[in-house]
Amino acid sequence: MLGEKEKKRADRKAVAVRMAGAFGKEPTLLFAARQAEEVLLEAEVTVQPLPFAPHWLLGLSVWRQQALPVFDAANLYGFDHVFGRHLYLVLRAAVAAEDGGRQLLRCLLRVPGQIAARELPAQCVPASAEENGLAPALVRGVFTHEDSLLIVPDLLPALCPAADQLFEPPAV
Repeated sequence: MLGEKEKKRADRKAVAVRMAGAFGKEPTLLFAARQAEEVLLEAEVTVQPLPFAPHWLLGLSVWRQQALPVFDAANLYGFDHVFGRHLYLVLRAAVAAEDGGRQLLRCLLRVPGQIAARELPAQCVPASAEENGLAPALVRGVFTHEDSLLIVPDLLPALCPAADQLFEPPAV
């Protein structure tokens, strides 16, 4: 069993993805370590495009015999595109199911090849999503820390958008 101290440390572990952007600070997407299941190389992922899909939805890909949507992080969050190697993060999110339980949703997120394990910094200052050019529906929180803009994404609006609550990602 994990003690209270170990549980707190485990909750602070994150997968950090450095993005490129025109922000005053370096934008970094932060995912809980338990949310990221696997990192795949570009050569391991075959994306089947979907006609009439939004520009941030690249298509579908098969991972462990499951069809998963493939999102482009730069297009989804309005960051600058990085040329060169990209990686794909297999991410999961839980939503309430109709039977009262929880349903696990997964997606592939195409990101620049700059992924690192990181412990969340203890001293962060909350920031506004709108003031930093981010769609509020797509983030759970935005924080500044030293020279970084730390963004805690919310992928649920992209994974299962309600017809009456469609969001508009930032223009690229």
